[in-house]
Amino acid sequence: MYNDYKNQFVAGKVIVALDRSIDSMNNPEYDLSLILSQINYEKVEIIFHSKNNLGDIILIHLKDKTHLAVIDAIETLSTNPFVVYAEPDYIEEIFKLSNDPLYRELWGTQKVKASSAWDYTTGSSDIVVGVIDTGIDYNHPDIRENMWISPNREIYYGWNFADNNENSIDLDGHGTHVAGTIGAVGNNGIGITGICWDVKVVSMKFGLDVASAIASIDFANEFHIPILNASWGGRAYSQALKYAIEQYEGLFIAAAGNDGTNNDYNPVYPASYDCQNIISVAATTPYDNLARFSNYGVRNVDIAAPGTGILSLDLYGDYSPLNGTSMAAPHVAGAAALLKSYMPNISSLELKNIILSTATPIPQFIGKVLTGGILDVKTMFAFASTFKQTNDYNFKTQ
Repeated sequence: MYNDYKNQFVAGKVIVALDRSIDSMNNPEYDLSLILSQINYEKVEIIFHSKNNLGDIILIHLKDKTHLAVIDAIETLSTNPFVVYAEPDYIEEIFKLSNDPLYRELWGTQKVKASSAWDYTTGSSDIVVGVIDTGIDYNHPDIRENMWISPNREIYYGWNFADNNENSIDLDGHGTHVAGTIGAVGNNGIGITGICWDVKVVSMKFGLDVASAIASIDFANEFHIPILNASWGGRAYSQALKYAIEQYEGLFIAAAGNDGTNNDYNPVYPASYDCQNIISVAATTPYDNLARFSNYGVRNVDIAAPGTGILSLDLYGDYSPLNGTSMAAPHVAGAAALLKSYMPNISSLELKNIILSTATPIPQFIGKVLTGGILDVKTMFAFASTFKQTNDYNFKTQ
């Protein structure tokens, strides 16, 4: 009798079938209460009436509402000769997909198995992601509903840290593209969907300089923004920027860079800063290869994500594909937002650990990135759900 305990199952419940072909008159021990006396249970209910020698299928509610109790009960019951099988109450998927017409063209979203997470959550408007970039076209119909407004309603959509004013509209398109991968409105019947359907994105327009980047991070701390995406970088090491990231309370997702070089020997910052709260992201192709332009480094690049031909939002309500680690990082930021929506009390370091520890290993990435793999949202949620059900948030750093 084989049970796959790696798949998701309901804590505190066991499904059992008894062998009805046994002559109960000559086997007085063939009694349900006697059989169940081996385990600590609360109640029993019949969930299927069998018409053959297989006894009625029953659902046992255990007193101990944990996954370990389920496994112990199954192992005990499986040794009983009158039990045909005992198994967990496995959780099934409903394979939810968005109705956005361009969804089929989002190969990156499909590669990281984002739709598997949508059966758990499609996001939350309580979760905020800051996009430190060229701004966001907050008039785009596919992101407008997911734009952030400050709690005091004095700041709409974000801030322009280069010019120190409220005009954070994107005039370049880069930031809008990044924001779309993170949180384009999902299931609204138009365009694409972000990795996280329901989220608030902040337009944090900066001047491609350290000072305005630091001001953006300070703003994120002030408004308790838990996730930042930084699809930019340079070769200069700034102590001030590193310090700001270290003091940032949230998770900082950084693009590894597009020089095709090894960040372990030729660092790109902020991706290569030795900060606990940074995830550095390389770019992959649809064929599980490192993109030819993508930087790498087993010490300074953590994980890979799709970054070639990524379709997302463009200016003036349009859509376009782009290449770059800039496009890879927001896949990770969107996944982080989804997981934060599902487990709002999770810390930034716990969030980082789950993302990295559940990456799918790819032979081509071994020795290229720390995890040796690509972002895997399905495995990430399967792993996280076991802890959520037991309210155990004490993750260990891998």
